Amino acid sequence: MKSISSILFATNLSKNCTPAFEFAASLATRYQATLVILHVLERMPDYIEAYLRGMLGEEKWQTYTEAHQKNALDNLAGKKSDNRIIREALEKFCAAAGIDDAACGYHSREIVLTDGNVVEDIISQARRHRCDLIVMGAHQGIITGTSVGATVKNVLRGSKLPVLVVPPAPEADAS
Repeated sequence: MKSISSILFATNLSKNCTPAFEFAASLATRYQATLVILHVLERMPDYIEAYLRGMLGEEKWQTYTEAHQKNALDNLAGKKSDNRIIREALEKFCAAAGIDDAACGYHSREIVLTDGNVVEDIISQARRHRCDLIVMGAHQGIITGTSVGATVKNVLRGSKLPVLVVPPAPEADAS
């Protein structure tokens, strides 16, 4: 069986990604693997961006995009300096997942924030970091329960690596 030395965890920062993070963290601990946490700021189509730039003006557009990037990074890492981003982000994820970060025996961890096509960036970052596995979360479907969206389907189609899709946490029973 092939050893796992690096795992890419792709997150859209939603609550549905918590079980996927728990699983990725567990695997990274088990295999003493590097854990790469990736969030992609999806680039909007050029025609929409051009329309918004024209409507808002260049200065307001720049302010908006910088605020969007800062918000995503803050969600991943908390409002800390760059040299503490990795530790703080993992503490935040581990706390949300109910895992003591000190018990997480990852070989190393890295947070990556990109701006582009989500599917292409997940695949290229997995290749760039020489990952052996991609871990992603499914979401809760309205009618069918667990649902796999277009992003997961396209990563499955385009990746040459194994892709592990983790279902969301079951909803609490109302009874």
